[in-house]
Amino acid sequence: MLASPSQTPESAPEREPNPTAVPVPASKITRGHSCVLCQQRKVRCDRLKPCANCLKAGAECVASTPTLPRRRKRKLNEIDIGAKLRKYEQLLKKHGVKIEEDGGSAAVEELDNSYREDGAQAALNMTVPRPRNAEPGALFTDKENSRYVENTLWENLRDEIQDPNEAIPGSSSSDDEINDSNIYPNAESLLVGHGSSSKNLALLHPPPVHLFMMWQTFLVNVNPLVKMFHAHTVQQTILDASADLENVSRPTEALMFSIYLLAVTSLGNEECETMFGESRAVLLGKYSHAAQQALINAKFLKSLNMATLQAFALYLLGVRRVYNPNSFWVLTGVASRIAQRLGLHRDGSHYKEISVFDAEMRRRTWWQIVFLDGHASKLAGAGFPIWFGKFDTKIPLNISDSDLNPTMKEPPMEKEGATEMIFCSIRYDVAQAMRDVTSRTKGGGNDDANWQVPKGPEFITVKDKAIDELEARFEVKYLRYCDPSIPLHLTVMYLAKSVICTMRIMAHHPRQYPDKGASMPQSEKDMLFRESLKELEIDNLGHNIKVVKGYLWHIESHFQLDAFIYLLSELRYRLTGELVERAWQQVKTSFEYHTNVLTDTKNSLYFAIGNLALKAWRKREDAGLATQGGFQIEPPQFISTLRRQRNISDLPPKTTSDANNELFSRPHRALGYPTDAVGQNTMYQNTVDQFADVNLSFDVVMPDITPVDWEYWQTLMDGDLPAYSDGQIFLN
Repeated sequence: MLASPSQTPESAPEREPNPTAVPVPASKITRGHSCVLCQQRKVRCDRLKPCANCLKAGAECVASTPTLPRRRKRKLNEIDIGAKLRKYEQLLKKHGVKIEEDGGSAAVEELDNSYREDGAQAALNMTVPRPRNAEPGALFTDKENSRYVENTLWENLRDEIQDPNEAIPGSSSSDDEINDSNIYPNAESLLVGHGSSSKNLALLHPPPVHLFMMWQTFLVNVNPLVKMFHAHTVQQTILDASADLENVSRPTEALMFSIYLLAVTSLGNEECETMFGESRAVLLGKYSHAAQQALINAKFLKSLNMATLQAFALYLLGVRRVYNPNSFWVLTGVASRIAQRLGLHRDGSHYKEISVFDAEMRRRTWWQIVFLDGHASKLAGAGFPIWFGKFDTKIPLNISDSDLNPTMKEPPMEKEGATEMIFCSIRYDVAQAMRDVTSRTKGGGNDDANWQVPKGPEFITVKDKAIDELEARFEVKYLRYCDPSIPLHLTVMYLAKSVICTMRIMAHHPRQYPDKGASMPQSEKDMLFRESLKELEIDNLGHNIKVVKGYLWHIESHFQLDAFIYLLSELRYRLTGELVERAWQQVKTSFEYHTNVLTDTKNSLYFAIGNLALKAWRKREDAGLATQGGFQIEPPQFISTLRRQRNISDLPPKTTSDANNELFSRPHRALGYPTDAVGQNTMYQNTVDQFADVNLSFDVVMPDITPVDWEYWQTLMDGDLPAYSDGQIFLN
């Protein structure tokens, strides 16, 4: 027994034999250690205080000092070795040591083949350019977790993540949190969880006045970008349901709560408080939980009802920015399976039982789920099973809801021009153009010839032709009918420009070359830099134009990371010129509008982008110190934030240059583009000429972009997307 505070072990009385006394347990020395005398004599110690050997010898029993346990050195696996090799190679190259590529490549290939035989693909194969016919994707593993990625965005991030385990987010206990704000329900509870039983939701519906305000908000801000159902028919359904909320059907109730959720999602906090008297956060929490429970009430997992599936798809649109990408991808996969169970992957015209009206609604619903799952696949770093699956569902018609009615017997004629479907129709046209290119470039066999799969520069001409044809089709079929004073039309005009920009970036990207861009002509790099800059300007304009504020909920979800990454990569080498100044201004604005890229340090992709931005800015700082006689460029706020996250200090300022400060005090306006809807009839004209006379020079002493750079970004970002989702400022 331990000694009391008043009687320490050293002051305890000597033990005396007493046959009538109850034996008291003797105190022990620190568990697991012998006393000094027993250790010296190398005899067994009974670990009592004093021990029997010391009592017998009449010596003082002194406890030995415990030694720290010897740490077992962790055995490095192939992935850890690969990470260290990449880091050491970069250090050697940085100090001018040339690395023999042939020997290293052979060793890497040998190790990759042996590791592949065990059923896994080593991350080491990212250190060399991938053969054109090699399987896409990479497997990242640690002791308990693994992650497979097969998307060109993830696969482009090699140098920014030295430790392959950084590509396995979600393995820490912190990921057990529902979400950062705790507003939304847990994604897992939609499938298995506490809300599995049916509950009455009648009291959670908004008051009648608010209900119709939410429906009107949905019609204005959400419906033009989604167009999944016939608005007139659904409006009548909501009117009938609102008269008796206690007896509303479960599919209809699920659809109503999903509409409430998306309506609130499309509004700002001030608008919510003005219209509904509650904060946006409170309303989102209320209706996200209610929408999830309504889906459970409708038994959406086994339901065969179209309205229930539409409610589920709308719910996913409402939570896509707050759910973990991996969880969200699983949920979109559930939606695609339900859609297949309902037969939406087969066009309704094949079946006499399906009316003309229902066939069109089925097409709209199917394609919305296809786009939704494609976007989720990209965020999660996964492939795209729906796209590669067999389906013959036709593209929905470019018609307004007034051209449809449930009793019609013959399909309506498709219109040319600005209908209610114009936004969605552009997305469908991109899909069709990409699929056409796929068929033209298909190499036979099992080669899927995907638009983003690197096929070599010989296919660039085919893709350029398809892009030119699509650009001309946009002008003839849609843009000449657009009125820029109408928010939807203005959004479509910018969408069309963004789509063409993004497609050109994808077609000419360095990863299209077998050497990952090492042999790319300088003119190609200049073109890509201009197109990436224009893409960022368009995206930032979407956040800055007030008339399209209602569509921000959608715009914010489709930031063009490919363009952003390429621009940052080039800014490591391009140090002067008007385009460089514009590019840095757009990078700063993009970080301000897309704060999650800056603040979400748990996201390995965003963290790697931050590393890339820091490298580019450091080059700019070094050049400033070298060319301005000690004048230092003042770092913008996003650079300081990124450095604080990584425990990196800003360089101590020597002198502040007013010219450098002025660079980041300009208004958020993309040069060459108007910020209002006035005089925008000519905005879609080709803007390449405006860059013709701009100085594209860059520091020739800098090393060029290496093939390893783009091969690595290809393993970090995500799977082979369907062709049509490559151009998606608003696409998905």
